[in-house]
Amino acid sequence: MVAPENLEMICEENWPVEYGAQLVLGDVGSNMAICCLWSRRDHIRKLVDRSRYCVIGNLYSRAGINAMLRNILSNPSIRYIVLTGRSLTDSDEALLKFFSLGIDQEWRIIGNGGQIDPGFPRDVLEDVRKSVRVIDLRGSRGFANGFEKVSRELPTLPPFAEPRFFPKTVPIQKIYPSEFLGFVVRQQSIVQAWEEILWTIMTFGEISPTDYGLEQREILGLLSIIQKPEPHPGNLPDWAPFCTADIQAYVEAFLSGRKVDEVPYSYGDRLSSYWGENQVDNILRELERSKHSRRAVSALWDPRTDFILSEPPCITVIQVAVRQGQLYLMAYIRSNDMFRAYPPNAFALAALQMRLASALKDVQVGTLSILSFSAHIYSDCWDDCQKVALAFRQRKRPFQQDLRGSFVLGLEDAGLVAEHFSPKGDSLQVLRAANERQMRHLLTPFVGRIDHAFYLGRESCRLGEALSSGSMYEQDSIE
Repeated sequence: MVAPENLEMICEENWPVEYGAQLVLGDVGSNMAICCLWSRRDHIRKLVDRSRYCVIGNLYSRAGINAMLRNILSNPSIRYIVLTGRSLTDSDEALLKFFSLGIDQEWRIIGNGGQIDPGFPRDVLEDVRKSVRVIDLRGSRGFANGFEKVSRELPTLPPFAEPRFFPKTVPIQKIYPSEFLGFVVRQQSIVQAWEEILWTIMTFGEISPTDYGLEQREILGLLSIIQKPEPHPGNLPDWAPFCTADIQAYVEAFLSGRKVDEVPYSYGDRLSSYWGENQVDNILRELERSKHSRRAVSALWDPRTDFILSEPPCITVIQVAVRQGQLYLMAYIRSNDMFRAYPPNAFALAALQMRLASALKDVQVGTLSILSFSAHIYSDCWDDCQKVALAFRQRKRPFQQDLRGSFVLGLEDAGLVAEHFSPKGDSLQVLRAANERQMRHLLTPFVGRIDHAFYLGRESCRLGEALSSGSMYEQDSIE
């Protein structure tokens, strides 16, 4: 047992060791800790006598259990966790599973999967599980009465150990969590898009086997949008696995229409004569017939043979449309090696897009969109791509305008106002709100870039502060 004076000194000077500013402290020598999940801790604080609890805290995610463990181990007077409130995640399940089932060989909570910091020794975790009891009051009608009852009925217990302190284990994360399907990369040029794509896959790509004996990092449904597609690569990065001449030869073969005997298929052949039809000419005739057409589609996948080919076509569908005097092209690629194949395909599609636009009257080249269903990088390229990804992450990003527009913020009639302008500077609408929270809610649907969202979040907070204090607001006045 820890001497009371030593425990008091430890608690006052060093406790809580995690999230102290976000916890409500009572009698730090009390056995009772209250976990209110996502519910407001200030509301719980008003319902119970401060002398009857040690601490009140939230548990927003299962990751928060690690902070809870550090606080318990550094203040072993805590012998009971009273659970109340509601959770919007699985944090309540994770807490209950930890205390009832423990952890597996990878320090994950059995039956839940939550990651416990491997810096906690197993015997220490078992000590907590045996010594601390969870009292579940989530279903009780009145928390105040329920807490009063259990706090009087449960015996007062001594600290279960000496105070112990465990630093956080520095995580070494190779793959970060993300959406499973549906990624968007929007850049000005093909090479810029390529660099961001490689960073995206090396950061979020799931490692899985392939039919070719190599592992891959893969994401599904990657839409790359190139604002200014160019058919010629110019100066390629020195780490590129091909040279400019390689790209030019690939583009020429793509557009030539000739069949290459040594390979099972060629895109030029599929586009120009494979089915006895020149699909490029068909697209041009359709667009000449109607600039509003949605039928300018070419298919490159042959369902009669391609399922059994050892190397079937990757680009399977190309569709173009003319809108606002610009020709837009979208290609669907079923399987896309993003390090070695994406740039040749993208430059070839840009060249096709330029050829189609040039053949039509008063039509300019619009954006190029490529939907890569399986966007992957093979393991023999990971080292090279990791270097590219690191350089991309460290690079300062140039300003890019949000295509959904911009906002001028200000104060008006004891409220907040935001005038919305198009990228060309035309006034679109005026949004008014009583407070910053309402303003952010109104702005959100009209923000298309994450960096723009961060900026507007900062400025809306400054705007709200100016409204509350009665001070002047000047947009962009922060150094």
